[in-house]
Amino acid sequence: MKNLKKLKRIFVFAFMALAAVACQDKVRYEYLMNVPIYTDYESFRSTGGFEGPKSMETQGAIYYKDQHLFMVEPDKGIHFVNIEDPASPNQTGFLNVWGATSMAIRGDYLYVNSFIDLLVYNVADFTNPVFVDRLEDVFPTALPHSEGNYPYEPIDKTKGVVTAWEVKEMESDAGEELPTFENPGNLGIVTTFEDNSFGGGEVGTGSNGVAGSISLFTIINDYLYVIEEGQFLHPFDITNPASPNKYDQVGVWGDVETLFPYESYLFMGTPSGMIIYDTENPTIPAYVSSLSHARGCDPVVVQDDFAYVTVRSGGPCGGNINQLDVIDVSNMSSPELKRSFEMDNPHGLGIDGVQLFICDGDAGLKVFDASTPEHSGDQLLHQFKNIQAMDIIPLDGIALVVGQEGIYLYSYLDPSNIYELSKINF
Repeated sequence: MKNLKKLKRIFVFAFMALAAVACQDKVRYEYLMNVPIYTDYESFRSTGGFEGPKSMETQGAIYYKDQHLFMVEPDKGIHFVNIEDPASPNQTGFLNVWGATSMAIRGDYLYVNSFIDLLVYNVADFTNPVFVDRLEDVFPTALPHSEGNYPYEPIDKTKGVVTAWEVKEMESDAGEELPTFENPGNLGIVTTFEDNSFGGGEVGTGSNGVAGSISLFTIINDYLYVIEEGQFLHPFDITNPASPNKYDQVGVWGDVETLFPYESYLFMGTPSGMIIYDTENPTIPAYVSSLSHARGCDPVVVQDDFAYVTVRSGGPCGGNINQLDVIDVSNMSSPELKRSFEMDNPHGLGIDGVQLFICDGDAGLKVFDASTPEHSGDQLLHQFKNIQAMDIIPLDGIALVVGQEGIYLYSYLDPSNIYELSKINF
């Protein structure tokens, strides 16, 4: 992927060179550039409302709480779905949140990013979310998705919030400094599955919800943790859930893509390996250990003494390995790779008891027997090939799966008879 991007960039600059135009004694270059589209701060911070159900168009992060499924439609908002009857899910509404890409719920309070801000809603009544608070500028480098094969125009924050990009033809005189391909910021908390950043069951109280494996919001005890730009971990004290208190960001290394909480630990997936941080001091999580793997995108989930990591090729992570890694984490300071199993193109994953679920891209949803973790990848129980699976939340016999064409609900109450209950189409 990186080589492909380099070839594209070479082509762009070749185009610029070929487009050089001599006019009298002047030479001008023509090229394409990502130009920011601004929204003034007042308009941006006009709180979006809750409305009736809307059609789902783009898959995003999924979340579960109190017999409700939530799906974040990247940059637009959150779909609310009542799944009290999983065979007949009922979309109840849509919460408009500009720049939303990930979320978490603690008790009656929902937290969601809105580009540079963090929003808080009271969701005691899922049919009537009530806006509570907005923490401004807590994600200062947050930017919307862009076409990375073109250079960027510098951002002027006095003009407002960057809410979109437009690719425009530009000109410059020969001798002027050429634009850079470096993104002036990266919405590490804003992404789609194609960008690979969206982890898991949250820790500390039954009042928390459950996220999929591809998430950059998570809760441990009284703290919400959010990854921004793959490099900054933001702790928020939510002891008073209606009024989060933000602490200084903590620098993390490895270009973090996913977060998964287990006990007091944060497991982070990166393109080059798994990293473990301890939240014993919740405002300053500390590095504990890491385990490297071949280059690739890699969400992680944990149960008991084992972590399960999928590594896939393609996308922004590059690499050419597609596999499941089973890692012994009984000693958090020294994780040990036990076995690797070849996969097709694995994305998200989940585990519940002895059943391990792998969203294996075009190969569909795979279910393995993980009663012996080191042999789990050899114990395929079921494979559903009719779905291009992306992420999953398995919980109490019902699996919530997001795919390219919709959200699927499966029953696995009987491991010998796993079947599709229903589907919500995109």
